[in-house]
Amino acid sequence: MKVEKIDAISLDAVQKVLASSKLTDAQKAQFVRSNRTKIHEIMETKITSSEFKGLMKNRPLKKFRPLKNSYTKWGDKIILAKALDIKTSEVPEYIKKVTQTLNEVDKLDFLPPSTLEMIKSYVYRHGSKDELVTFLDYELSKSKDIISSLYSTLSYYSGGIADYFIRPIHRMDNKTLVQLYSVIDKHIKKAGQNGLLSNEESIKLAQYALIEIYNIQNNSKLINAIKTYKTLS
Repeated sequence: MKVEKIDAISLDAVQKVLASSKLTDAQKAQFVRSNRTKIHEIMETKITSSEFKGLMKNRPLKKFRPLKNSYTKWGDKIILAKALDIKTSEVPEYIKKVTQTLNEVDKLDFLPPSTLEMIKSYVYRHGSKDELVTFLDYELSKSKDIISSLYSTLSYYSGGIADYFIRPIHRMDNKTLVQLYSVIDKHIKKAGQNGLLSNEESIKLAQYALIEIYNIQNNSKLINAIKTYKTLS
């Protein structure tokens, strides 16, 4: 199935394409790529909510500080290894297995909540993009307040996915944009079906999430462009 030609690109139209279960991720990514100019114009309207912004105070990661961040990552890995009672060298494989388990059974009842929180924190700072998507899916599935959870993770300096993509080493491509929105859209719909969100709240939250993800992606591209300029200068 192909993406139908859309004469007038609107926020509702973009949402409809990205939330469609009839289209593949590749088709959705192509839609974003083909309509990037019009989509950019739509995303100029930003829904803001500063009340849920947090501040990461412990071991912050910095833009354009790869050496400093590499030491921070090593320190984070040591802390996590001690918490898990495993060797530091075993951390990547451990996280890989936990991620696979999540993808297969969608639960981690065998892990204490405190341990799971440390793993999630590590993934949100140093994991792969696929691991990030998987843990966001799990976080939202366990959230008691999806509005608060989304406002937090999509805000900078909160330790969420926005902070993951603020570093040049991490780049949000269109595939990742589609994956992130698909996960978020799924949980907004579930919250609505469970009576936790009104129809109006669901629509507004989905629009907010789409705009924020798009802005995070464009910030990621800008950061990488600056990085490239500095390298060539």
